[in-house]
Amino acid sequence: MSKQLTISSIGTKGLNTDVAPWDLPPEFINFGYNFKVQENSMLTTGGYLDWSTDPVPFNPGFLMHVGATSGSYWLVAGRTAIHAFDGATWTDVSSTIGYASLGIDDELLWNGCMLGNIPIVNNPQASPEYWSPQSPGQIMKPLPWDAIETWAERGVVAKVIRSHKTFLFALNVREGAVEQRDTYRWSTSADINGLPYTWDETDESGLAGVASLGGDGGEIIDGLGLRDSFVIYSERAIDILDFTGGEFVWKRRELSDTVGLISKDCVVEVKGVHYIMSDGDILRNDGTTLTSIVHGRIKRQYNAAINPDVFERCFAIRNIVNKEIWFCVPEEGFDYPNKAFVYNWTDESWTIRGLPDNLAFAALGPQSEPAESWEQWTGNWETQTRVWGSRRRTPLDASFIGIDTSSKAMLLEPDDARDSGPLESRVERTDLPLEGFAGVTTITRVYPHMEGTSPVQFQFGSQNRAGGPVTWKPPITFIPGQERKIDIRSTGSLHAWRLQSLADGNWKFSGMDLEYEEAGFR
Repeated sequence: MSKQLTISSIGTKGLNTDVAPWDLPPEFINFGYNFKVQENSMLTTGGYLDWSTDPVPFNPGFLMHVGATSGSYWLVAGRTAIHAFDGATWTDVSSTIGYASLGIDDELLWNGCMLGNIPIVNNPQASPEYWSPQSPGQIMKPLPWDAIETWAERGVVAKVIRSHKTFLFALNVREGAVEQRDTYRWSTSADINGLPYTWDETDESGLAGVASLGGDGGEIIDGLGLRDSFVIYSERAIDILDFTGGEFVWKRRELSDTVGLISKDCVVEVKGVHYIMSDGDILRNDGTTLTSIVHGRIKRQYNAAINPDVFERCFAIRNIVNKEIWFCVPEEGFDYPNKAFVYNWTDESWTIRGLPDNLAFAALGPQSEPAESWEQWTGNWETQTRVWGSRRRTPLDASFIGIDTSSKAMLLEPDDARDSGPLESRVERTDLPLEGFAGVTTITRVYPHMEGTSPVQFQFGSQNRAGGPVTWKPPITFIPGQERKIDIRSTGSLHAWRLQSLADGNWKFSGMDLEYEEAGFR
């Protein structure tokens, strides 16, 4: 007599590689690639869609979105120039100083932040600059040190510059020929949407200052605001600065003297919590405790994936729309990040997906469109239905935008159309007992719960013991929306199944009904 096992809401469980697969409930998978969890289902994801290629290659290494009242721009910094892209036109906005001092791979040292509405970019092989007002007719300007000198004239450089509230922080400082790798500086407080008027710690009219961490934490790697505090991440230490406003302005407390950050741009903030990529782990920092969010096999995959020769090219980005953080790493044999470990902070699930070749950096922001002038609006005042400010972007407009070394901008989460070739999405479960470990069962029919735009491929297999090799049956093509069931005969103590894309089709998979028969004991 036939029996049935229903596997439903598979997306509520997702990928689990920490528990032995034979001990997992049926709704879990123990392998997946290029998929995401959404609406209690598993969906295909991956690949990219070409957006625009700068006609003047300049070896990009960094990009950030800049929203301004005059338009929406992507600021892209490279080895020989800084360009702005408005969705249609690439414009060179390099400063008059230029970037002749940058050598091979120095383009990967760029970093940036927003101080109010003012974008600030920095490279330790050059000098920090800002872009205001933001328009293709304006170029980058040297960041002021005080009312008299710029940073370039002062002869001070920093590995990283970050903003926090109305302050700027310069981390890992070099003054002239003297490297002060555990030293940080902070500016005086800036006016709203303005720049700080001094970084001079001897100017008693401001709050600017300088301090060193000391200890054995190594050099400072990066920093980021955490609620009302600013966190400094070193190679082997984490320090937190709390604003006091007193004589020393910032009070320092040590959170860890053993854990640090793997590279710059490897920390993101979500709802008052930092998620950081450290050496061998991914951690959650709430300001008082550090907690690992990777365990077991996922942790081993993460550690095994990173190419130790180019680990400093790792980066992390957050997607507030899908509640995800992408931890992007270059694998052995790759010079740039080619794989993302994707963490959903709502359901604490993990997925893994591929990245385009030679991806230098990526960031979240809208697909910018050229600004419209009054003359470009159609109709007249009486017929025009739009109101002032109606083109304002919302977080739901945001996309992951990547830039590669050939100056090509791409959408990293395309919906349907792709320029990256066939989609290699796959989910898999092994060691699935239907009647415990003693009984042998035969799967005879499968009723997938899914929808899609093209055929997919199912494959079923069996195992004689937990952790044993899988004997796979030949793959079977299934067409969602047209076919109802799959006829199959697969006998074993435990079972395995695999679903993968064919060509470029998308699918949404929430579970399946397995019809089976008892086949005795072994």
